[in-house]
Amino acid sequence: MRKFFYDHYTDADICGMYTLPHFLVMLGFFALLGLLLYLSRKLTEKQVSRVHFWVAVGLTAIEVVKISLRVYKKQPPNDWMPLFYCSLFLFAVWFALAKWEPLRRVGYSFMTMGGVAAAAFYTLYPSTGLGMYPLWHPAALHGIFYHFVMCYTGLLLLIKGRYVPKVKDALYYFLFVGAACIPSYFFNEWLGSNCMFLHNAFGLPLLDPILQASHAAYIAIVVFGQAVAMYWLNYGLYRLAIYIKNNKTRKNEKV
Repeated sequence: MRKFFYDHYTDADICGMYTLPHFLVMLGFFALLGLLLYLSRKLTEKQVSRVHFWVAVGLTAIEVVKISLRVYKKQPPNDWMPLFYCSLFLFAVWFALAKWEPLRRVGYSFMTMGGVAAAAFYTLYPSTGLGMYPLWHPAALHGIFYHFVMCYTGLLLLIKGRYVPKVKDALYYFLFVGAACIPSYFFNEWLGSNCMFLHNAFGLPLLDPILQASHAAYIAIVVFGQAVAMYWLNYGLYRLAIYIKNNKTRKNEKV
């Protein structure tokens, strides 16, 4: 049992990406996500609030345990510092529970317009999870579970109408993500970490050539992609989904 809690594995044990286990994880991820959303379709507003609250408590507790263990094991800051794009969900989920509307919209905007797509992308390209660890490793299992909850919660808020994205929310989202990029840059310079992926792209083929050509250009593109483009891409997809839904409703009413 000791291997399940410590890093006693070889390169041959690493799951890797686009292997049979990874494809099975992807299949299970999206199948379970669809099933859970279907089962959640009749949740009341009060029940959605409870789900939101316990997601915040549960993920925070798990993250505290993860960080504590990694600090105890004297792993580098890059392994435990919660300043990666998906780590921002931990802050956003609490912000969305705030009574002050601007702060609440900061949280909601990231959870829905950032978190859903980021969680789905992680499942398709888990370079920091399955790409580095065996499938049974706690880090790999945590990554799968964390991003599943992240994706489910964001979609639940949208589907149940708890949050309706607006154009002005792009500013809240930008300030939140942009603010995280500032300390991340300095931590990366001082500690050699990769917070907010400002130091390297974990092998993404589209970004690696840019990084090799100019680190400044790479940082500018990554900041723009995370703090601006991500919101507008997902906002566009959201509006398209609403348009298709409304158009289908109108056609059904005519029939």
